[in-house]
Amino acid sequence: MSKGGDFDLLSRLVTEWETAGRLPGDKATDTRQVVVRAGAVLGKDGGAIQQMIWPFWLGLGGTLGSGCQPFPWIHVADVAGIITHALESGTGVVSGVLNGVAPADDTNATFTKALGSALRRPTLFPVPAFVVNTLLGSERAVILLQGQRVIPKRTLESGYVFKYPDLQSALKNIVS
Repeated sequence: MSKGGDFDLLSRLVTEWETAGRLPGDKATDTRQVVVRAGAVLGKDGGAIQQMIWPFWLGLGGTLGSGCQPFPWIHVADVAGIITHALESGTGVVSGVLNGVAPADDTNATFTKALGSALRRPTLFPVPAFVVNTLLGSERAVILLQGQRVIPKRTLESGYVFKYPDLQSALKNIVS
């Protein structure tokens, strides 16, 4: 389990959010706290897909940078499922940080090909890293160009069963 960090904008932001969300010491000992660290949330009505859908529909979707960077994602139904699981589980079962990402080890290239396939669109045009940096700025671009390999180890150990454990089933649900 990662304790967060201070090595880039996103790590500082997550650390500050989680610190702000912690209960004060006297309350923390009596109250179970659960934090869900979600990857890119995929769903029909918003989230990451809404921002990506038009370039893909136009046949302009492509890998970002090298495409080799990890792309941790989760279906919105599984985010809700993990939260429900945490609420309904006993105190000793679920507490602390849960990684809200699918149990898949996908890269940006894998995701790009799967989304193109689900939409029946080609994915011929990669977006070079310098273009992503120019459009988003280097601090935001690092999220898309470097990624982070995340495994939902504690989420699975707590007994949560993913409704959408792989890209094909998640994207089929989202684009249908």
